[in-house]
Amino acid sequence: MNKLHTLALIFLFGSIAFAQNGSNKSFENKKTELSYYSDVDKVISTPPQQNKKAVGDTIWSEDFTNGFPAGWSVYDSTGNNYNWVINNGDIENITANPPGYTNAAALASESGGNHMLLFADEYNRVQLANTGTAVDMNAYFQTSGITLNGQTAITVHFQQRHRVLCLPPYQTNLWVSTDPSFTSNVSTYDIQGGIPGCTQSPNPMDMSINISDIAADYHGDIYLRFYIESGISHYFWMIDDIYVTENGLNDITTHQRLSGSDLPTEYYGFGGYQYTRVPVSQIQSIDFQMIAKNTGSVDQPNTNLTVDINDGNASIFNNSSISTTLSSFSKDTFELNNFWTPPTSPLNIPYTITIDVFSDSIDESPWNNQASFQPFEITSGLLALDDFSSTPGNGGGYWGPNNTTEYEAGNHFSIINQDEMLYSIDVVTGTNTPIGTLVNAVLYEIDFSTAPDTYTEIWRSPSYSIQASDVGTVHHFNDSPGTPIATLTNGKTYFAGIHCLVDYEYATSGTNPTYGIPSEIHSTIRYPNMANPMPNGSYDRIFNTPMIRLNFDNTVGLNINTNNNPLTISPNPTSGKFTISINSKEINTLSITNTIGQEILSKTINTIGKIEEEISLEGHDKGIYFITLKSKTGTQTSKLILE
Repeated sequence: MNKLHTLALIFLFGSIAFAQNGSNKSFENKKTELSYYSDVDKVISTPPQQNKKAVGDTIWSEDFTNGFPAGWSVYDSTGNNYNWVINNGDIENITANPPGYTNAAALASESGGNHMLLFADEYNRVQLANTGTAVDMNAYFQTSGITLNGQTAITVHFQQRHRVLCLPPYQTNLWVSTDPSFTSNVSTYDIQGGIPGCTQSPNPMDMSINISDIAADYHGDIYLRFYIESGISHYFWMIDDIYVTENGLNDITTHQRLSGSDLPTEYYGFGGYQYTRVPVSQIQSIDFQMIAKNTGSVDQPNTNLTVDINDGNASIFNNSSISTTLSSFSKDTFELNNFWTPPTSPLNIPYTITIDVFSDSIDESPWNNQASFQPFEITSGLLALDDFSSTPGNGGGYWGPNNTTEYEAGNHFSIINQDEMLYSIDVVTGTNTPIGTLVNAVLYEIDFSTAPDTYTEIWRSPSYSIQASDVGTVHHFNDSPGTPIATLTNGKTYFAGIHCLVDYEYATSGTNPTYGIPSEIHSTIRYPNMANPMPNGSYDRIFNTPMIRLNFDNTVGLNINTNNNPLTISPNPTSGKFTISINSKEINTLSITNTIGQEILSKTINTIGKIEEEISLEGHDKGIYFITLKSKTGTQTSKLILE
């Protein structure tokens, strides 16, 4: 794969036969704009056909509404009758005697209802409990003939959900052949999609597999075999809504992810982390990336990546890579790196990023050429990965090794530019959490150079009993307001999370970037805690982002800017000089600190009534400062922005 990147201001880019069901399927005419994965590595070159059908025309489809189709077959190579079966509900065997590992919702496919299931846990549950060993699945289901009439390019689409073992080898493939016995003329395509071991895939995971290397320009029947050869002696695999489409002439697609270890199609990030809130002190330039695939049958000249950033009123950044030709049935990675750095002010402005890849041809499915992200903001002291939804979801631990329910889950954060004094870990509790559940907030420093990764505990809060007021709102976990719980080191990565024994569900908002992006994994869970990883050093990646954040604001939990605040500041923001007004009858201590707690100024002020005093911070770094007024009756703190 050619990698297209930027340098300075120059952009260089570099199984079993099934009878076809009726045509009135709910998903039949579904476009491919939301598919995550596609294998276009195996391609052929073919001349264009000017009389082609429209892109996405459905040639064949199956959604199992009428059960297992006539003419299809299943086969289990182990000889244990461990076959794929029709299923239409959740799968749960953790309460069985003996228990298994899996408690998972049904595949949330577009058509719903029936889907194919290979339930390895249920097949192995008793044997695992009694002997500690399990039989690795080796089973497939296969369609009947699907008739093609010389279409130029062919794609197989389906929806799936799966979970594989913690360690490879994994053999999880779609087999395609013109021979129903699959003894000749066979192509195989990975369908695991880069999801790591012991990790639940998205539900659903939309798949698009380009099979043009074997199916393009073919007249006759092809056969599909969904074959799990190794990797799930535990857990499960579900598949539904299978359909075959003809590709278009001019069709660049970005909302599909490639198979194996390839990167996802769209991404922006701050040094690899897709933050939604970034403190002024942690600002850095943003990277943009998209993989574009030409799934049409003609080359696409003058293809480029365009990035647009909007502040809610207007576009404040718009730039494109140089153009290149994206050949038919090929893919390329487009990047635009280090060309835009968010401004330090104003704060709390939502910036919306839109990226797209287009050529100079009229695209037949323009809806899948573009991606937008949840807005991000620059803050005074908050570092976060979640989307700040007002209606968050719930997340929690599955049954872990040895049937434990104790877990720690949270997010990773990388510190740059300077050391940071951490004043709070902010956690939003999910609505499914029982009142009175005991939890702790936890903080670890991570060393990714070891195998497995090393988590060294830095801080742990006292046990806390969840209150009704915590559900759906932020709770600040700290030692005491205004006192740092840790100093985070520039260049280090940290994990902030929640620890519980049973019942707790953290609020979730947003979906983590697909596995394989240019970063460490954003969100993880381990049983019983992060310092004691699961067997073989594996981990579970969390796809729905926990609403767990780092807060570097030294005013967290303090009484700030109330109506009775005796301290006012003008102008604010300021370029250097400003005036403070104090209305008090007490002796006050005035101090100014920066965002890492360094004291810039301290003086005693004896006031009777109201006084004003001019102060200058000329020569100091731009950014956020905190002005604190202390007396016997209390403390008031205000923020000052130095521009």
